[in-house]
Order: sequence, then structure tokens, then C-alpha cells
Amino acid sequence: MLPAGQLIARDEIYLTLLPEQNPATISWFVLNIIGIWAMNFTFIVLRNRRTGARASTPVGTPDIRRAVLASRWVYMFALLSLAALAFIYVKLGGYRAIVQLYADRLETSVTQNDPLEGLGVVQALANTAPLWVFACVMLRPWRSRLMKFAAFSQLVVLGWLSSGVFGNRQGIVFVVLFACFIYHSFSAQISKRAAKIVGVCVAIGGLAMIPLKFGIDYSELGNLSKNFADQRMLQLSMGPLSFFLFRDLSRFDVQVLALQSVSKPGYTLGMGRSFVGAAAAIVPKAIWKNKPDTFAREKSDIVRETETNDSDETTLLFGMPGEFLVNFGVFGYLLSFIVVAWLIARINRIGLGSHWRWLPIKIVSYPLPFLFFLFDSNVLAYYGMRWIVLFALPLALLLKQKKHSSRLYYRNAGVRDENSPRS
Repeated sequence: MLPAGQLIARDEIYLTLLPEQNPATISWFVLNIIGIWAMNFTFIVLRNRRTGARASTPVGTPDIRRAVLASRWVYMFALLSLAALAFIYVKLGGYRAIVQLYADRLETSVTQNDPLEGLGVVQALANTAPLWVFACVMLRPWRSRLMKFAAFSQLVVLGWLSSGVFGNRQGIVFVVLFACFIYHSFSAQISKRAAKIVGVCVAIGGLAMIPLKFGIDYSELGNLSKNFADQRMLQLSMGPLSFFLFRDLSRFDVQVLALQSVSKPGYTLGMGRSFVGAAAAIVPKAIWKNKPDTFAREKSDIVRETETNDSDETTLLFGMPGEFLVNFGVFGYLLSFIVVAWLIARINRIGLGSHWRWLPIKIVSYPLPFLFFLFDSNVLAYYGMRWIVLFALPLALLLKQKKHSSRLYYRNAGVRDENSPRS
């Protein structure tokens, strides 16, 4: 729907849009139809395998809400993440200095001017601070409405200080979503009405932050589209909304261009090279100085002749299907749809039955199938480092159950508690 809308609107966002009669454009739509069929077929196969395995799996997952507590080490991780956030502010000179540094970055070069360069792991840990604080407040024996209000309010405040001020909307959106999932899984059930309200608020908040991401204020709401066009040098049919729909939520134009490039005779496929670069990207430069390049090398070569930005390294994202295409050709593009189906099946199996402890990993993994279509491997690697390695996995290992709830849990799940006496 979004690719068709972009073709109709003819909105070109930093990249020349190939016409609809171009063979690469037609092939892209055909490949996506085949990919969706392949994904559905994979779902059917995995579902049948899972159904056959259910006979030996205990049925009936008991309710663990209010039975799970945070250990003292959760408070240590919260202090550590807050210390990482404080370190960034001290190093960069405080809040006003950071705001100015980000404004300068927008005016110069996003790729070459990065105030946080060399602080990747520190920044990732600082981004998790709102969630660690939330876990400390909500996963404890006593709770009150005031503390609940404070726990949710600090998500926005710390989310802005750790991510929003740097122009990163994900750090706020994901923090709020993950906190709601944690609350629903371990504290109290969230009603469907409340979930819809939260979803609408998150969506509106994400849209509202688009102008801020590009250094545009809200002093003249009536001229927002004009100011956006002047600031970004783009003439779009729907202003910032076109950018959100056709750039943030779609990878149509870049993937079509990649398909055209890959189809040329003599094109050399990456054969997985960019995935190695993505794995290396999360290693600090102090440990590995001459790290292999990420996918930025291949995709910059593809868009260099048609991208309107004068930059040696593009910031456009191809999504994992596009990266699979550049690495393994058309076969790789279709393979990416099968990988998504497998990923969804694996996420759905996390935390079932007596494996409730791994629910935090399931919570932060929920967006991965959607982000798979939007992010490149190096961005997904950073996502995994930030939300899984530095938050979900430690939290899963540091959760504990109330003693009286533990016996009830294992009895309902059909699993013997090793700490209880034999009957």
C-alpha cells in the first residue's frame, strides 16, 4: 500500500524514484508477492510442528502477576544505567551543550559529526535507565497509585534525557511500550481500552517528534510543511507525513534501486560480508580499531549516483530484505521472508509454560519482526545490544518469585518445585 502510494504521489525523498514501468519496479512487487506466500507457507509448517510437540508440554500457564519481584541486583543495574546517563551529560557539558551539539550536527553532517562517537555501549546502557527504574518501582512487594504514576512519568522524562534530546524517537517509544508490557505481564492486566489509548498516544508522540528530529520548532504550526520543506530541501505531497509514511515506514525506493543494481551483469554480491560488519559494529573501537565496514559500504555505492545528499556515506536504511538482496541476490530477498516467519515463531514460544522467567526477552523482541523490514543488520545489532543484552537478559536472570507463589506456580504448571518437600 505504501509503495503504491509513493508511486502515485511521486514523492522523492533524497532518492530518485524509478518509474512504475521500470522492470526493477515490477520485479520488486512480484518478489514481494512470492515472499508473502513463502512466509505464510513457513508459518503453516512451523505451526504443524509446534502442534505435534504440544502433547509433551504441560498445559495451563498460571498467572504470575504480583508473584514476581526484583532482586537487589536490579537496583544495582538501575544505578549503573543512571550513572552512564550522568557520565554522558558530564562529558558533553550538560543539557544545553547537548542540545547545541545536536543542532550543529543537523546543520553539518549526521554521518561525520557524532558527539556520542566512542560512547556506543555507554549510550546504550543509558537508554535502558527508564526501564530499569520502572522495574525497580513496579516489581516490588508494595505498590501505590502515586508510585505507579511516578514510574510511568519518569519513562518520558528519562526517555527524553537519554534519547529524545539526541533526536532518537525510538528511545522514548520503545521504552513506553516495553514498560506497558512489563506492567501487563508482572504487575496487573492492562485493559483493551487502556492499551488502545496508550497505542494512540505513542503514535501521536512519535509523529509529533518528527519536526524536532530535523531541528524544526513548533512556533508556526501553520507553516510546518513549508518549514519542513525549506529545512530538508524536500517538496513532498503531504509534508512531514509523507516523510513518515514513505521513508520511516517504507523501504520501497531503496530496495527497487538495489534490485536494479544487483540485476546488472558483473555485480558482485556481498555474500554475508555486511552481517560480519554488523556483528563487529557493537564492539567498542577501543577493543577493535580496524573493524570491518557495515552495510553502509554496499548501500552507499548503490545510491551514490541517484541520492540528492552530497555525502560519502548514506544514512538511508534498506531493511533486512534489502540487505539480504545485496548479499545473496533475489534468492536472499525471498529467504528474508522465511527468516521473518521463523523469527515470529521463535518469539511466540519464549516464556511459555514454566519458562516465565524469559518473558522480558519476549517483551523486547516483539517489535523485531516489524523492524526486520525497516532496519539494517548493524541497527538491529545495536537494538539487540541495548534492549536484550543490557536490559532484558539481565532482568530475566535477576527476577525472583515469592516463596508461596512459587509452589502454587509449579503445582499449576505440572512441574515439581525442587525446593518443596516430596509428596
